[in-house]
Amino acid sequence: MSSLAPQRHDALVVRRARPADAAEIARVQVQSWREAYTGIIPQAYLDQLSVPSHERQWRRTLGSGTWAFVAEWERKLVGFASGGLSRVRRDITGEIYVLYVLRAFQGRAIGRALFDACHYELARCGHHGLLVWVLADNPSRGFYEHLGGLLAGDNEIVLGGARLKELAYVWPD
Repeated sequence: MSSLAPQRHDALVVRRARPADAAEIARVQVQSWREAYTGIIPQAYLDQLSVPSHERQWRRTLGSGTWAFVAEWERKLVGFASGGLSRVRRDITGEIYVLYVLRAFQGRAIGRALFDACHYELARCGHHGLLVWVLADNPSRGFYEHLGGLLAGDNEIVLGGARLKELAYVWPD
């Protein structure tokens, strides 16, 4: 798959994100967090998530040349992913930082298409291997296991005052 050409599968298009996508990416990010993490992350934290704040962040990020991919289903943005240099490992140099698909659109190979686009882009940029961090209690964790991710460690983070365990999955290439 070329990183410049959109990937099509029926109603699905995966393409590079543009700064103009920032508002829709922010909407999907906030909605996805509320769908996936209710009962895991404190509700007060989820309630304070702000689409305008995330939009500003994504506009800056995408305007700085950082890459991301968006997934559109019937021309509606329903998922996104981005990655880059691994933040913690040196033997695995690529990392997917975020990958979210709205719950109503899961099970349609959208997450897989976003994962593949990121994996390809990381390899194209010269990274070897791939790392993803996921909350241990995330109900979608099995997605990464289904894709062949190998459990490679854990970490503890604090969100909204709650201590949460996250797991690292790797694809060594």
